[in-house]
Amino acid sequence: MKKLLLMLSILLVAPACAGKPTPIPEPESAGGKLFAEKCGICHSVPHPKRNTFEQWQSLMVLMQEQRLHRKMEPLTDDERKVIMRYLQRNAR
Repeated sequence: MKKLLLMLSILLVAPACAGKPTPIPEPESAGGKLFAEKCGICHSVPHPKRNTFEQWQSLMVLMQEQRLHRKMEPLTDDERKVIMRYLQRNAR
């Protein structure tokens, strides 16, 4: 678990150090907007190709846990589905 959390922190913090927002595919789509809005609250938005869809599925679970840990509203089922469809189309 510690190894997974370390890997996750590297994946999420490294893009934040770059300074510029990461251009994402389909930024005007419902999924692109929601991904940028919901996932950019705590860290810079990673490019969807950074991970495979299977990796995104695991990261979504971890991020939902982080939202709860930070006393943030979890994503609704509909929001999660829209983001996951977006990631499925655009993942590595």
